[in-house]
Amino acid sequence: MGLVQDIKYETLIGRGKSEKINVENVLKMLKELRNDVGSLQSSFANKNLREVLEVIEKGSYIVEGAITTRVDLREPRAVIEIYKRLSEGGCRSCINLGEEVIDAQDATIGWYCEVSDPDYNKDARGDECGCRYSGSSPKVRKYQNNPCGDWKPKFVKTLDEILKEEESLEDLKRNC
Repeated sequence: MGLVQDIKYETLIGRGKSEKINVENVLKMLKELRNDVGSLQSSFANKNLREVLEVIEKGSYIVEGAITTRVDLREPRAVIEIYKRLSEGGCRSCINLGEEVIDAQDATIGWYCEVSDPDYNKDARGDECGCRYSGSSPKVRKYQNNPCGDWKPKFVKTLDEILKEEESLEDLKRNC
């Protein structure tokens, strides 16, 4: 066995860090990671962003050389997972999804759709207020993974759409 070093790739995006998860910051992270790992292994700098994304989704990358370097990519992977969850359909990615604690003693949470769940009344007073479901309302259960007609995602573009646009821009730059 030779020399091995572990490197943790840190990003400033998400979870209380200085930058928010959004389209621009996710693209910036992909490009920076490509350049940073490319400084360790020059062939990595030639990867397209879709290939960089595939590496991130694996959670680590190994650079072979005189000293083997393992790059821990758990932080960027978490950012990608959050972005995907909030852009790719269903109730989890919708700005209309709300939550309310139904029973303070056992902290049961009811998930409902603010747009059209018939049993939700945000203007009701006292015990009448809020969601009448433990778990998910019928509408949320029905559309958990596939969007309904009222769906408005937190991130309008999916990661796949962003990468297609970026690939088109990179192709255009190369051909000029």
